Amino acid sequence: MAERPVLNNLHTYLKEWGLRLKAPAQDFYARWGRVLRPALRFGVPLLLLALIGYGLTHVGWANIYQARPTALSFYLVVLVPFFVQPIADLCIYRNLLRAGGALPLTIFLRKRYMNNIMLDYSGEVYFFLWARKNLKIKDSTLLHAVKDSSVLSASAGLIVLWVMLLALVVAGIVKIPVVSRGTWWVVAAGSLPLVFAAALFLGQKQLSQTSRKDMVITFVLHFARALTVMGLEFLTWLFSGALPSTGDCLKFVALRLLVTRLPLVPNKELVFVGVGVAAAGLMHISAPKVAAVLVLITVIDRCQDFLIVGLPWLLEQLPLRRSAAKL
Repeated sequence: MAERPVLNNLHTYLKEWGLRLKAPAQDFYARWGRVLRPALRFGVPLLLLALIGYGLTHVGWANIYQARPTALSFYLVVLVPFFVQPIADLCIYRNLLRAGGALPLTIFLRKRYMNNIMLDYSGEVYFFLWARKNLKIKDSTLLHAVKDSSVLSASAGLIVLWVMLLALVVAGIVKIPVVSRGTWWVVAAGSLPLVFAAALFLGQKQLSQTSRKDMVITFVLHFARALTVMGLEFLTWLFSGALPSTGDCLKFVALRLLVTRLPLVPNKELVFVGVGVAAAGLMHISAPKVAAVLVLITVIDRCQDFLIVGLPWLLEQLPLRRSAAKL
């Protein structure tokens, strides 16, 4: 087939490119890793909190408190998205690794926690290291499973975003913006996950150990997960009463999808708080109501992170650390 030489050349080029970057990357990490890690881990969230806090102060904390949602349905729905991605990951990796009950839901709750609290894909690194230690699976098989799931997840999320934007345009809820020549690269870069997913599927034997059948199953599960989260977010805005119409609810869902597609951006929930409040002003919607919903969503999510994942994980590690200190 004509596609195989092209894929082989692409694979060879990427491999050589990676080898060339390996030594400079290791040297950079050796020099600056200890400084950059705490700066990224703590500095970026603190800076975001300061900027968002400054913006919310202008809105008025008393106004935000008074504008908080009162519907019980809002508080019930807002709790559910926390569990959607871990459950989807559980189904996906049990299928890819044929691990069955050896993969507990707890690990995928921690994976989500790492991705939210730290950087994107830090959760994937944690899962890889945990599975390497606790599962009798070859490193290559495990690495391909994590890589393939990440690529297919990004492509599924991007397709959901494009479908969502197309539906908004067709319904007349939003207008197609004029894209200048200088910004076409943003659209192209945002579409790269689709290119990677197509290359992965077409060059399955050269680029992956995952069968095409399992790729399809993985993609469908990621797609269903993205649709489920989108539907729950729509219900959250609808039940909040903060927005005047269902069209505005769909706009904020689409805006959230755009923010989550930003690559390697930590603490996207905090970023979305700032973006959402700014969008409310541009749309002439009550900023206190929108800010109250965004703050509540973020606080509830962080409380779930701490109570369901962080605190139990810490209590599990304390005896181990005490035992290690005594040795």
